[in-house]
Amino acid sequence: MTELDFLFIYEHKVRELENLCLMKYELDRRGYRTKIVYIDDAYNAMQDRPIYHAKVVCTMACYDNYTLFWHTKEFVKFEKVIDLQWENIVYVKDENREDAYKNYRGIGKDVVHVSWGQQNVTRLLKAAHLNERNIKLTGHVGMDFLRSPLNRYYLSREELFPRYDLPLDKKIILFASPYYGDQLSQDYIKGMCERFGDDWTEYYKFMCDSQQIVLDWFEKVCKENPDIIVVFRPHPGHPSGVAEKLSNRYSNFRIISGESVKQWIVTCDEIYTGNSSVVVEAFFAKKMCQLLFPLPTTPGFELKLITDSMKITSYEEFRQSVFSGNQEFPTPKESIEEIYLIDWKTPNYIKFANMAEKVFQDDSYRLTRKQLKDYKEYNRDEKRVRAFVNTPVIYDIYLSLLKDQKLQSNFLRNQRRIRKEKYDYLREFEKQHEHELTSEEEIDSIINRIKYALEDRDRQEKIK
Repeated sequence: MTELDFLFIYEHKVRELENLCLMKYELDRRGYRTKIVYIDDAYNAMQDRPIYHAKVVCTMACYDNYTLFWHTKEFVKFEKVIDLQWENIVYVKDENREDAYKNYRGIGKDVVHVSWGQQNVTRLLKAAHLNERNIKLTGHVGMDFLRSPLNRYYLSREELFPRYDLPLDKKIILFASPYYGDQLSQDYIKGMCERFGDDWTEYYKFMCDSQQIVLDWFEKVCKENPDIIVVFRPHPGHPSGVAEKLSNRYSNFRIISGESVKQWIVTCDEIYTGNSSVVVEAFFAKKMCQLLFPLPTTPGFELKLITDSMKITSYEEFRQSVFSGNQEFPTPKESIEEIYLIDWKTPNYIKFANMAEKVFQDDSYRLTRKQLKDYKEYNRDEKRVRAFVNTPVIYDIYLSLLKDQKLQSNFLRNQRRIRKEKYDYLREFEKQHEHELTSEEEIDSIINRIKYALEDRDRQEKIK
């Protein structure tokens, strides 16, 4: 079993990996043992017993027992949990609703939660009723990449655009899609309704209808001016069939999912989005960003910071912004400060590492045996299986019998079939999400770029 101090588990690579690498860099620098893994890694999911022992598991989210088990399955044994809360911003209708999905239940009430700003702290205290000492105000680590010296981490326009066959001499417009694509299954929609209310179907319709209108706007721009290139960035994990058709019709409409959205923000000429926190990333990057709202948002689903913002609601306004520009940032600084901690003195990744170090060292944050047992909501048969797996001598004999192909019996053949079907399913699922996988080489590459941005600056300052 591999011993770790911190195990980071991510869901969407483009949303989380760079941020996790920055956290890992700082904790490694302080002498801690860390690792980053994908939440649906097939090898980890196949494990019947822990292959890692981590003092602290850092999750993408931890809303309830199921969310934590989705992260940890059986492959990791741990003592403490830090919920990184990459979905820190909630729908307005859920801000004060105690039974809202993102206001936590079960094990979610007991772990440590990262908060980006005071608004989220207030929600966790008043609506989720969390213990104040478990709420850690650190700011959003990802925003550190948009401030000096870490902004040197990103590729320049000259380095990035050739990788995606984008011309250097043309105007590049980024549309960071806030929409959940247009290919959601009924099961997915049902699940979202169970979490956020039956009116989520209305919100999904709003997204689909808005996407169609906004893409019509971009089509007109692409058709009118071939020297303008539109980079459509799908919402993580949600491809768009309408956008695919548009990209097939126009060579200057490109769908690109690679790289983080921040990488595209710092290199593109203009940025557009909608009901999304991308506008905040543009703010920290000191880049102009416009908000496209051809339709009114379904009541209760508009983000608070968007409610206070100026919006483009017609094609005429949109076209004018593309060809003549609009120099007024749409979201008031005060609205951003309410949701995102702004501290130009101490980077957020340092605040996070200081907090994580305290959680690591303070045993009062350890989950109890009962908490660690109860979050795995096994049924009766599953409990029997776990009792069998947790008896090492018997289980090791069982595994050796399965491996010995000379041994044949109905029981062994059935067990081999069940395990193979499970493995094949997990491998197929992983294959479908191959774009989310990372490697030690990729992680090392990202950390080396972080080192260049941070440590090279330090060396230059010492020379001066």
